[in-house]
Amino acid sequence: MLIVKGNQVKARRLTFYLLRQDVAEFEDALDSEKASVAAELDPSAGLDGRFFYVQPRPSVPSWVRFVQPVLTDQLGSLRSSSTSALLLLRTSGRIFALTFGYGRSLLDLSKIEYQFGLRVALNRIDPRQIRSLDTKTFEDLVVTTNTQASKSAELPTFGVDVARDILRAVTGEPRDQSVTKRIAGADSLVMGVKAAVTDLPAICDDLLVAFEADDYKTDFAWIDQLSLVRDSASIGILNDLLVEQLRSGLTGSTHLAMPEAIDWEDIDGFKIAGTRRHIYDDLDLDEYLDRIGEDRAAITVENLKSRSVWVRFGRSGNFDKRWNLYQCLVTEQRINDQLHVLIEGRWFAVSATLVEEVDAFAAGLIGATVQLPPAHVGEVEADYNARLARSSPEHLLKLDARIKRPGGASSGIEFCDVLSDDGDLIHVKRKSRSATLSHLLAQGGVSAATFVNDGIFRTQVRELIQAEVPEESLETWLRLVPSAEEAVDRSRYRVTYAVIANSSREGRDWLPFFSKLNLMQQGRQLSTMGFTVAIARVPIIDPGQSENGEIQSVS
Repeated sequence: MLIVKGNQVKARRLTFYLLRQDVAEFEDALDSEKASVAAELDPSAGLDGRFFYVQPRPSVPSWVRFVQPVLTDQLGSLRSSSTSALLLLRTSGRIFALTFGYGRSLLDLSKIEYQFGLRVALNRIDPRQIRSLDTKTFEDLVVTTNTQASKSAELPTFGVDVARDILRAVTGEPRDQSVTKRIAGADSLVMGVKAAVTDLPAICDDLLVAFEADDYKTDFAWIDQLSLVRDSASIGILNDLLVEQLRSGLTGSTHLAMPEAIDWEDIDGFKIAGTRRHIYDDLDLDEYLDRIGEDRAAITVENLKSRSVWVRFGRSGNFDKRWNLYQCLVTEQRINDQLHVLIEGRWFAVSATLVEEVDAFAAGLIGATVQLPPAHVGEVEADYNARLARSSPEHLLKLDARIKRPGGASSGIEFCDVLSDDGDLIHVKRKSRSATLSHLLAQGGVSAATFVNDGIFRTQVRELIQAEVPEESLETWLRLVPSAEEAVDRSRYRVTYAVIANSSREGRDWLPFFSKLNLMQQGRQLSTMGFTVAIARVPIIDPGQSENGEIQSVS
């Protein structure tokens, strides 16, 4: 680690960026749309660099107009200004950028090294001395989490799911505190240093060594599983693949989902530009493509990004413009067998090792042991569950929407949609609405854990069965739900996920990758508890085109 020179005693908070290797000239690092003034460095300083700044323009603060109506004094003479400055330095064959004030706005952010600060921080932070983590979890929607500890702690304290979470930023204490006491890393690195400006090249050299090291793999190797794609050529290829499929109406690997979490109970409909007269009950890609008809052939990335998506909330009745269509697309595409996923308008590359692990787990699950009839076009889940139970009334019991609140729980828990007399806890969901698959998988895990650990919950399920089942068959069903005093023999039960969806894909590839990843996480937990896990796809048919809705099982 660098030994700081000079007699400085006050630490200065500095923000460092590293430019990509192909950025050879200082001017190439600048945002071409932002005007700035260049200042040459004094040759006697011995630095190879350039300084850029924006001349501040004093202006009346925006809050003055807000408070002026209630004041007797005029505040028009008040002025404020913001400064933007950028110091670019070349050392060890690379260009570093240090930003001051709003200097970040002067940088062309497409030219910086993605996760430079994060990698430096992870290579230098003591893994037992973490103060905060920023993560994003991707599935049917994106969950952003900032977790802070009141004092430095180890990784398990922050509840990170290393298989699903993308680490975006970390703050902690370095092992060697001779230069700084705390570092924060994301795309940039922020730290306080006691150094003169002439010491910056040596500090940058040290940061470059830390960036290129792989010490982080000891405790944080999982950050390499999902990485943001920044290469414009790769993004162009991926976008072309997506556009070609949309123009052809091929949606097996693509769907629409809300980029943010909104309470479905408050949503009354959607509108999408290009079909604005139509109100969608759900963000349904197939329905959207059907409505634009021949205009599918004109789809481009540009118009996907320009077409707005509105949400109508039941409480107001008004449509609120929230996103563009490109941000709502979730798709999986491959370039030379490398899996990429588009979520929230950004492409991510998924590590081959993780893909192989997830695919192997999904392929190893058994299919449904219960005969599942195809779903009908337009059939809601409740109607399907009722028809499933009627298909074998001696062996299947419909329990959907029978929510029971276990002791101390803040919300109700559904035992299962349909129960079989052979111990199948069948959970059914239609694969269309945002977050339903994640909800389905979580439902199976929460239900199983509550069934095992909560005697009050089992008592409530038994009471439900007693109210629904005829006396002559009551004992058969009650044997499946032990009383509050009895232990649960978990080996008797199969948690079966039945997903209503059409797909031409083989095996388990009809499931989106992140849903398969969630399935692996939930499935392993269920297996650890002693349950068997099964997964099945239920096709959707037009009942007029089949003979009496022929019963079949699809895995």
